[in-house]
Amino acid sequence: MKRVQIIGKSVRKFEDGYPIVSLTDLENRNDFENGAWVQLENHGHFAATAYFAKQHRGIGYILSLRENEPIDERFFAAKFRSAVGRRMAFADQSAYRLFNGTADGLGGLAVDVFNGIYVFRWENTALKQQARLIYAGFERAVGKGKTVVAVTPGQENAQLITGTLPDQPMPVLENGVTYPVDLTVGRSQLALEFRQIRDWVKQTSKQKKILNLFSAETGIVAAAMVGGATEAVTVDPTNRATTALQAQLAANNLEQAPVEMRTMDVANYLDYAQKHGLTFDMIAINPPAFIRGKKHAFTLEQDLPGLLEQAFAVAKTGTKILVTTTAPSYSMKHLQQTVNAAVENYTGRVTAFNNFLSPDDFLTNVSDRQSESLKGLLLSVD
Repeated sequence: MKRVQIIGKSVRKFEDGYPIVSLTDLENRNDFENGAWVQLENHGHFAATAYFAKQHRGIGYILSLRENEPIDERFFAAKFRSAVGRRMAFADQSAYRLFNGTADGLGGLAVDVFNGIYVFRWENTALKQQARLIYAGFERAVGKGKTVVAVTPGQENAQLITGTLPDQPMPVLENGVTYPVDLTVGRSQLALEFRQIRDWVKQTSKQKKILNLFSAETGIVAAAMVGGATEAVTVDPTNRATTALQAQLAANNLEQAPVEMRTMDVANYLDYAQKHGLTFDMIAINPPAFIRGKKHAFTLEQDLPGLLEQAFAVAKTGTKILVTTTAPSYSMKHLQQTVNAAVENYTGRVTAFNNFLSPDDFLTNVSDRQSESLKGLLLSVD
């Protein structure tokens, strides 16, 4: 295993549990080699075992702080056993997250479960180079004969690793709502971290008019219609959002439900709604970090404040506004600051009365603030 020298202050950071290696941690940046398993040292003293990877955050992840711990099949089996033990309360659910990256001791990998089928989501190609070893550790921990599917960055289709898949898409039942999920497709179709939000929407949407902005994976409109919403408008720049929602409504025998689906720029729709005096009882906003529409690109950092101000303009007294983000770099504190800035430019009164974080199966690493998958605020227009 290659030995790589790191700077002194990085040693304490890793000892305190921070799991991500950055280029600035290395004494010599040329030591980076994608896919390499390395021993990090400072002045000849062992600091950690890690692996290097080309990815959006940092250049790799810490594997172990124990100098003589072998990174082998048993190592990975122990990680999976621990993860399974921490998810016992979710074992009878149709869909949940079994393994959540750095929170479970292996950054770069997430494992979701759908109807007993395990979906490995490789977040970089470097870790996937060790897939055979990791799958062996997984089998040792959970047993043989499981159906395993793998999703790799940049690939549209998932890969069947072991077992057999039932006909796809298959129905996944969550809290009385059915969501069709196709495990042969690489992209996520049902964001599991929104489970509690979907539950809240279902419980509170009766006799409500819903506006859902950026809708592809949240499942919010289907939950609202099952919960008794009178009508809904869903707006997303992508065609797949409409296709997904149509399938969800059909799976719940709601093909004739009063749901208006618009494939267009979200800001343009809000401008249209304001000009025509449209208002809504519930508004859900889940913008991506970046998306390119037909005429305009949306950037979370720059455009969310203006989008919130537009949403306030189509609200009325009693309207509930749910604003969420899954962008790793956008913290709950940042979201609160953005909402406060938008409220200051609004002539009415808006209060925040609840917040949402990821459900308990989405464990977080307390040393990594960006490991929280979901941040959400529930606002009330008074």
